[in-house]
Amino acid sequence: MEINQVLFNWAVAIAGFLGGFWVKVIWDSMKELRADMRKIERDLPEIYVRKDDFKDAVKEIKEDMKEGFKNIDNTLNLIFKKLEGKTDK
Repeated sequence: MEINQVLFNWAVAIAGFLGGFWVKVIWDSMKELRADMRKIERDLPEIYVRKDDFKDAVKEIKEDMKEGFKNIDNTLNLIFKKLEGKTDK
């Protein structure tokens, strides 16, 4: 009977050790995950652009392009008018 008690005590001790070790591993992983999340949250605005900021920037670029194309269109119209008025001899 005494041997059964010793074996049971050893089994409980081993199970307790493995359970404690497993909890420690999970706890350390959670701590590292929290640190990684804080780093990502800190670096995120430097790497990526918010959707509304991107839309504003694209809107400005489109407006600038429209102005540029208007200037090119005016220049091409002047060239075509001069070409239409020119007669070949």
